[in-house]
Amino acid sequence: MGKYFSLNGLNLKGYYSKSRSSAEEAADFTSSKYYEELEALIKDCNVIFITTPDDIIQEIWNKIKKYKLKNKIICHSSGSLSSSIFSDIDTLGAFGYSIHPMCAFSDRFNTYKTLYKIYFSIEGHDAYITDLKGLFEKMGNKIIILDKSKKPLYHLANVTVSNLVLSLLNIGCAYLEDCGINRDDAINALMPLIDNNLTNIKNKGFINALTGPVERGDIETIKHHLEVIPEVHKNLYRVLSLNLVELSEKKHVGTKWDKIKNELGGNEHG
Repeated sequence: MGKYFSLNGLNLKGYYSKSRSSAEEAADFTSSKYYEELEALIKDCNVIFITTPDDIIQEIWNKIKKYKLKNKIICHSSGSLSSSIFSDIDTLGAFGYSIHPMCAFSDRFNTYKTLYKIYFSIEGHDAYITDLKGLFEKMGNKIIILDKSKKPLYHLANVTVSNLVLSLLNIGCAYLEDCGINRDDAINALMPLIDNNLTNIKNKGFINALTGPVERGDIETIKHHLEVIPEVHKNLYRVLSLNLVELSEKKHVGTKWDKIKNELGGNEHG
């Protein structure tokens, strides 16, 4: 993110880290400064980003709040935690925010190249929320303003469409491997199906992109799936397929889906 900020004209001062080498590396990459002392960085910066793992943010905040923070903006980039983690920040005269980039940072030296495409979510004190929103919009980003109480649900949305989808794709590839297909061929064979599905969702929306045995009402195919699927995955199959039934009901208004719902266990409790 620092590289992205610096390329968009923000005055990036530099980095402090528990590891001097990582701070030096980041500073060199962004043509900024590495700080040997946390206090010096705090003194030089009006806006401070904590970009550590979630479990460390509280620990870092406890260190930062020992210094003079009046009128400073303190941010973290966690998707799941809100600005509430900045305990006592109001008494220090500072302003807390969570600013989360809605993308996966798999390569810290190259991800910045695609950040102009993504949404950022912002949550925090009213004082600078509009200014921060405007700052990111000037860089070309779309902004989602969140209520702090919604951060866990917001993060669940992100994880569901990224990490959990990765897991789901891995499971699908494993089924092909069980057919005697090697791992590389399984991934390569399924990738066009994956890509086309995502393209259709983007261009048509969920309902109009819907295909497959549930949407077609192929109950016998669903029965065959339930016969061969590993027991540990059956509930997952049922939950996801019942969601497809809900979408199918919207796509084909008036069509009855009771038989498929019964097969999937969706009518067991009424």
